[in-house]
Amino acid sequence: MKVIGCIPSRYASTRLPGKPLCDIGGKPMVIRVVEKAMQVKALHDVIVLTDDERILNVVNNAGYRAVMTSEHCASGTDRIAEYMQNDSSTDIFVNMQGDEVLLNPEHIDKLVTEFIDHADAEMGTLAHWESEAVVLKDPTTAKVVIRQDNKALYFSRNCIPVTQNGDLPEKALVQIGVYIYTRDALEKLSHLEHAPLESTEKLEQLRALEHGINIGITIVDEFQSLSVDTPEDLEKARQLVGLSR
Repeated sequence: MKVIGCIPSRYASTRLPGKPLCDIGGKPMVIRVVEKAMQVKALHDVIVLTDDERILNVVNNAGYRAVMTSEHCASGTDRIAEYMQNDSSTDIFVNMQGDEVLLNPEHIDKLVTEFIDHADAEMGTLAHWESEAVVLKDPTTAKVVIRQDNKALYFSRNCIPVTQNGDLPEKALVQIGVYIYTRDALEKLSHLEHAPLESTEKLEQLRALEHGINIGITIVDEFQSLSVDTPEDLEKARQLVGLSR
């Protein structure tokens, strides 16, 4: 099977305009993410999907692949689905966030390996166990509960599960924003309307569950993440990679 990594990358950002091209230790953010993705052994190729020629040129000039996609794509999934229409040779697509500067290549390798090992695989994502109350209460992080076979039962911005009296559990699974899809699942997703639970929670993955698409959960350890959404996040990213402007 041919597996490619896709990095959707939009120039527009309300809180941090031009985010993909922000400097982190002498390199644009998008290039740092591409460099991490290129270390994933299970990927046959890595492609940046963008709606902006500035990002396209930066990626191509750095020696990596970038492809223009429509500015009307509402999500990274939609952007990959659009690209898929012109790529008939790829069997599996991995969606990696363009602002995830601490992307762990070993986690992606584990995700791809487990996904391919399951004959009924349609879609998958990563998760890790978390016990810090501040994280479990944070609505910006998605939580997930799973079946005995590690398929997702539900995702929520609230902590799930909770105890009978509403207290937090000792630990819960927190989702990591990486997705993997088969061609068929991605094609189906691209034609589905927004679903009620998705609209309520504002979690795109609920659209798949509401329409009967199985989502496998690959659990990883030693997780460290930083999604860059604000100028403060950008400064933290520069510190975490051990570099400064």
